[in-house]
Amino acid sequence: MKTAGLLLLTLSIFSCYYKPIHHPSPVAPAFLLQRVPISDWPALEDDGSLDDLKQAISRSLFYLKALPAGTTVFFGAEERPAAEIKGTLDRFKDLLVREMDPDRFRQELQRHFDLYRLDLPERAEPLLVTGYYEPTLEGRRSRSDDFPFPIYERPEDLLTVNLENFSKKFKGERVLGRLFGREVVPYFTRREIDGEGRLADRGLEILWTNDRLKLFFMQIQGSGQAVLEDGTLVKLRYQGVNGHPYFPIGRELTRRGILKPEEVSLQAIYEYLKANPQEQEGILNLNPSYVFFQETQGGPYGNLNVPLTSGRSVAMDQKFFPAGGLAWLSTVKPALDSRGKINYWAAMKRWVTIQDTGGAIKGPGRLDFFWGSGAEAEMAAGHLRHGGTIYLLLKKD
Repeated sequence: MKTAGLLLLTLSIFSCYYKPIHHPSPVAPAFLLQRVPISDWPALEDDGSLDDLKQAISRSLFYLKALPAGTTVFFGAEERPAAEIKGTLDRFKDLLVREMDPDRFRQELQRHFDLYRLDLPERAEPLLVTGYYEPTLEGRRSRSDDFPFPIYERPEDLLTVNLENFSKKFKGERVLGRLFGREVVPYFTRREIDGEGRLADRGLEILWTNDRLKLFFMQIQGSGQAVLEDGTLVKLRYQGVNGHPYFPIGRELTRRGILKPEEVSLQAIYEYLKANPQEQEGILNLNPSYVFFQETQGGPYGNLNVPLTSGRSVAMDQKFFPAGGLAWLSTVKPALDSRGKINYWAAMKRWVTIQDTGGAIKGPGRLDFFWGSGAEAEMAAGHLRHGGTIYLLLKKD
């Protein structure tokens, strides 16, 4: 669902006026969450739906209120009580419902909150922002020559090993695999599942579809919906992954010279593979990661097990950013013409909630923006690959 590697960056020197939070992780780019002085606060404009923002905050609060007492979340290099994130959302929501004018609202925010800016010192814009959406494909309950591609539920022999149970230094870390004799080994890859039929005839098929490319992209998005022959809409949510690392196939098409870097989009990849069916299997199998689904009601859902809100929910690496947290994002959005094509990119500034993760959203410099469902959402998600800036909100003691 998420693409692009990140550059390894180094820390630089900052003014003592800031209170930087350093993160010396050896596997992720060095970054800073800096408390921003009031004189440097951005205007914090918001161009989205106020009702959607209230809904997204309520959903994050539903998740946070259900956490056991003492639960912590990551806030940069620190661990903060999840109750502190809940308190931030409660206080922000209280201000939101007063419906103040923008200047007064900003003043109240400055009075009650601290604002932290994400900085990656050697990058002009700290974030690479991409998008995702809820795709729709055709489905059937039974296999046929026209619908030969299975949508699998999570296999019963797929094991999760929580490394934190063995040592606290592995907080949040886990591995996935299967038993082979008395040893846990990696689970089957995409090639083994789709090419060798390792899961066939085990009763794991939820539905069958007629387009393996759309199925592949639904796995990247993490959820979707299928239209049955009688028009019934079946919602499909993420149930698990096989544990192998995600590989962006757009990178390979670029390396081969098939697509230029600026041409890479979901739509361009789909069109090329659709026109070259002999290459589909080989290229798709470059991504060994495989996602399993289950039927559901409502949604789509993020990893917090609450429904995502289009235009307000984002996916970030929750080893760096607080699950359920509130942030202000500055990036771009597409302006579409009457044919649904992108005419130009306009500024987008809005409050967002961290309600999801993704196989390609690794490290502090990545964010995936949820656009919803439908043709416009697909167009926006398929082409958004731009820089951005983000600020995290945290209530004052």
